[in-house]
This record gives sequence, C-alpha cells and structure tokens, in this order.
Amino acid sequence: MRRRRTDPAEIRFWSKIIGALFIVLLVTVWEHVQALNVERQIKMLRAETDRFAYENGRMDMQIHQWESPSHLDVVARHDFQMIPLDAPHVIGLNP
Repeated sequence: MRRRRTDPAEIRFWSKIIGALFIVLLVTVWEHVQALNVERQIKMLRAETDRFAYENGRMDMQIHQWESPSHLDVVARHDFQMIPLDAPHVIGLNP
C-alpha cells in the first residue's frame, strides 16, 4: 500500500481553513467575555441608579421637613430667640 503524497497547496488550503476557524473561535470567545463585562457594568449602574433615586427621595423628604412651618417655628424660637408679636406691636398697611 502506497502512501498518498500530500500536495503543498492542499496543506496551505487546510492550514488557512483551520486558521480561519481558530480566529472565528477566538473572536466568539472575546465577544462573549465582552458581553459579560458589559452586563456586569449595566447591573452596577442600575444598582447605583436605584441608590441615587432612594437618596434623592430621602433628601426631598428632608427638605420638605425643614421647610415646614412647624420646623421653622422651632428654629426661630430656639436658635434665634424669636417670639410671635402681640397685637399692639403688629404694624400693618391700611388700604
């Protein structure tokens, strides 16, 4: 039985095919890894967005509490020693 002699052109052809398949495989793996990284970043950004939304709501509530008349009255009385005026000291404009 004689062994078939391989043609150098055939070897180059199959080498190119195998090389191309290897490159396609590498690109596919790289794309998958990049997709996983992007997915992880998206999850982190969504968590950060949720945290910021919660913090914004908490700060809005705190602003409304500080703006409330009852809080302003307490601050005026305790921090600035202000008291409401009695009737004789109230000055108004007559129309």
